[in-house]
Amino acid sequence: MTWRPTKYLLEGELDNTTPGKVTGWMRFAGMKNKVTLDLKGDSHRDIRGRRIRFTNTYKGPDREAADYMEGFAERQTGKVGNITAGYPPQDYTDYPYIEWYGDTNDRIVGAPEPNRIEVMEGGDSPPQPPSPKVPGKKLLTKALRRKLPPLYSQEDQGGKTVVHLKFFTPDSNWTFWATEFDGEDTFFGLVEGHERELGYFSLRELESVRGPMGLPIERDLYWQPRTLEEIAPEMFRQPAGRR
Repeated sequence: MTWRPTKYLLEGELDNTTPGKVTGWMRFAGMKNKVTLDLKGDSHRDIRGRRIRFTNTYKGPDREAADYMEGFAERQTGKVGNITAGYPPQDYTDYPYIEWYGDTNDRIVGAPEPNRIEVMEGGDSPPQPPSPKVPGKKLLTKALRRKLPPLYSQEDQGGKTVVHLKFFTPDSNWTFWATEFDGEDTFFGLVEGHERELGYFSLRELESVRGPMGLPIERDLYWQPRTLEEIAPEMFRQPAGRR
C-alpha cells in the first residue's frame, strides 16, 4: 500500500547532515502529535548533507484528515526512497518530493509545495532554483513502449487482464493503470478519480495535466505487473446466485 498524505501535510523538517541517515518530523492535519522520522539512507544530491524545512496548507474538514491519517504511525522508521527539493543536479524530479519505505506503513509519498520549502545549512554547494520541467520525460520510455501490449489484445481477459504501468498524481487521488497502448498516444486501462472505470486516456493528457498544487503526473517506478481483478476486485465479482 502507498500512503499519499500530501493533502494533509502542514509542516515538517528533515535532516540529512549525518551521512546515511535522515531524521526529522512532520505535522499532519488529523493527527494530534508530530510524526517523527528515523530513516536509513540519504537525500538526493541537491540536498544531501542538508536540512530542509517545508510548510503546506490544508483547509478541509478535520474529520476527513483524521479518517485518512488513521493508522499512520507517529514514529516512522525504515529506508529513504527519493527525497529531493527539485534543485539541480536533478536526479529524480524538479519539484519537492519526499518518499520513504516505512517499517509500519509501507511506502509513503509526499510533495510539499515548491514555493514553501527552505534548504538550510550543510552540503557542498548552495541550492539553486529549479529549472523548467520537460513534461512527461519519464512517463514512457522506448523500452516501455515496446513492452506494452497493443490495443484490444487483452479485451477477452476480463479481470485477468494484466496492468503493465501505473501513473498517479502525487498531490491528489487520480491514478491511471495502463493495460494496452496503441504505440502512439492512446492507452486503455483502469482510471480512478471520482470513481473507478475502464476507459481510454492519452499520453499527451498525462504529460500536460497538473494536480491541485501544480505537480505533474508521475509513473510508479516500482510497479510490478498485476491483474485488474487484483487492483479492483469489486469490478469483477459475479452477482450473488450466479455461476
